[in-house]
Amino acid sequence: MTAKKPQETAQPVVQPVNNDCFIIMPIADHPDYKQGHFKRVYDDIFAPACRAAGYKPIRADDVAQTNLIHLDILQKLLESPMAICDLSTRNPNVLFELGLRQAFDKPTVIVQEVGTPQIFDINLFRYTQYRNELDYRDVLTDQKAIQKVLEETKIAVQENKSVNSIIKLLSITNPATLQDPSNFGDKEYFKILMSEISGIKNELQRNKNSLDHFLPNYSSKNFKKYKKYLYHIIFNRILSLDEQEAIVERFEESKNFIVTMSVFEETSSRVTQLNIELSLGTGVDVSTENIMNYIDEVNIEDLRVKSISRFSAE
Repeated sequence: MTAKKPQETAQPVVQPVNNDCFIIMPIADHPDYKQGHFKRVYDDIFAPACRAAGYKPIRADDVAQTNLIHLDILQKLLESPMAICDLSTRNPNVLFELGLRQAFDKPTVIVQEVGTPQIFDINLFRYTQYRNELDYRDVLTDQKAIQKVLEETKIAVQENKSVNSIIKLLSITNPATLQDPSNFGDKEYFKILMSEISGIKNELQRNKNSLDHFLPNYSSKNFKKYKKYLYHIIFNRILSLDEQEAIVERFEESKNFIVTMSVFEETSSRVTQLNIELSLGTGVDVSTENIMNYIDEVNIEDLRVKSISRFSAE
């Protein structure tokens, strides 16, 4: 008589722990800083502080899971249990991402470079500063300061205390939420998410204190203090003449800068380089993300910006 084979017991599925800390900060180079400055700030200060506090640091340019790159970034932004937001350059993308974290009542540690002006009164919030010289001893000190705030914020969240939360400060009982995405795919989720963002943008447009208020236009006094820069923009493929004309037309319609020259060249690597001279008003940020927005708005399929180099033309 053979012994019965024991029944196999189902093994519990161990779900990976999400310990991401999303770093909200400028990605592209800024004209007021040396090339690669914010990448060094991320590598030398923010990332080590996150790891020391038990988090996995992640920036928007680290997210490349699917073709829906914007969806992946927004998912990481909203799903990360912790975030750091660097307000040093008044970057509109940074402010928009901070606004999303606030709308969904997600804990966020606010940091700012020593000596930079505050874009709004952050004294109500818990925040810390870092020094941009990146001196070795200062870097170690700033790492520990940010690590401490991250750890304190984590404990405060566990104790259900208000930490940098406009939602709690205003006693709003129901923060923004997304529909359960378990029953539909990426495209449906993306549509819902973009609908939420569109609603926020529409609300901003109705508000006199929207982000457009901070951008100069041709009649603005700020535009009298402009700087000329030469941009080399590399696309992912060769552009047709119609596509080139559509892009130049979109740039020329902009209220954020003045286009004085543009030349398209085909390179040996089978991509198109756009050389364009822009006169930028005070406070205008033309980053890779913003250039991508201009390309997206002319509805050219499969066209992406590979890189942007910026040089002073004065």
